[in-house]
Amino acid sequence: ITEWNAGAFCMGPSGFGISPPTSLRAFQPFFVELTLPYSVVRGESFTLKASVFNYLKQCIKVQTTLLPSQELELEPCTDCQYSSCICAEESKTFYWNLKTSNLGEVNVTVKTEALDTQDLCNNEFPIVPKQGRSDTVVKPLLVQPGGVLEEKSHSSLLCCQAGEEHPKTEEISLKVPENILKDSERAYATVLGDLMGTAMQNLDRLLAMPYGCGEQNMVLFAPNIFILQYLTKTHQLTPEIQSKAKRFLESGYQRQLTYKRNDGSYSAFGQGDKEGNTWLTAFVVKSFNKARPYIFIDESHLSHSFSWLKNNRNENGCFRSVGRLFNNAMKGGIDDETSLSAYVTMALLEAGVSVQDPVVADALSCLRKAAKDVSSVYTQALLAYTFTLSNDTELREMLLAKLEEKAVMNGM
Repeated sequence: ITEWNAGAFCMGPSGFGISPPTSLRAFQPFFVELTLPYSVVRGESFTLKASVFNYLKQCIKVQTTLLPSQELELEPCTDCQYSSCICAEESKTFYWNLKTSNLGEVNVTVKTEALDTQDLCNNEFPIVPKQGRSDTVVKPLLVQPGGVLEEKSHSSLLCCQAGEEHPKTEEISLKVPENILKDSERAYATVLGDLMGTAMQNLDRLLAMPYGCGEQNMVLFAPNIFILQYLTKTHQLTPEIQSKAKRFLESGYQRQLTYKRNDGSYSAFGQGDKEGNTWLTAFVVKSFNKARPYIFIDESHLSHSFSWLKNNRNENGCFRSVGRLFNNAMKGGIDDETSLSAYVTMALLEAGVSVQDPVVADALSCLRKAAKDVSSVYTQALLAYTFTLSNDTELREMLLAKLEEKAVMNGM
């Protein structure tokens, strides 16, 4: 049943007019609705119910038929009837006792037809609708083998060099358990031209519309950029996914500007906060810069935030922690001058600020002095990436060596 409601209004020199609402209702004369479980175990008996609803003002007589299927076994029922009168706005339910024999998805098909008969229904002759005199419904039923599911997987990396004449081959032995249920064994082979394999399948489903305060909005904004970058590099980006991601980025960008303060910084609640936050402002600069290939980003907003970061430095060149960050995970659970300065410097370098810029140069000088005494793995990783961006290979190698020493290797 579908009902449309419509109304209208008009405006003119003499005033404003509204029409009373009107409706249009469309419906089938009668229809059948199936009730069955989502899944059954092979060999299990279950009851199929077919309910027929009559929306006419007169009686009808229907014949309901379960179409035969090789996958379904109909159990005998001496008392079951599949023909009945159904009068105005009444319903009737028919039953079948079934048993499944094959595994997999089975289609259950029931057809209901209005009969042209002279048999009386409630002292009146049943009618046959001119349109919609029959209704057929098909519903899938999942037949499972039972028992306990046991799965084993095998993964291999085949690296084919360009120009190789002979294909890469690998043999895999499949050993089936002795006590397996009949016909329940399955084997699947998947080949992906992607180093990350199945871990990165359906990545577009992680796209999300940004919302919430200044911190929540950015936490949802940034992953959309990384997803777009990955799908673009792996040639998996479709126009539909790109359009959806762009819409989300534009919405998140406009929303984040509402949390920008007059001094160029960002905070969880914008002008409602006492002051901006250094971590969040750097995160916004970093993310907005990465979003530029996909949406329009006003350069003046980035310049304004850069000026605020420039004015919030210590004498040693490192950046000063200002304001409050509610989501501690955004800074890796670390709250010290070195990790903050590494993160801000990284954001500025990724945004295209030159290594020779006095702000970046002073921050790198401060970080070089602190790098040798850093013990936190998170801060060491931040510094290694920052010195990679600044082309300081000596410090990068030193930090990577420290991280290598702390690596936990199992089964190597």
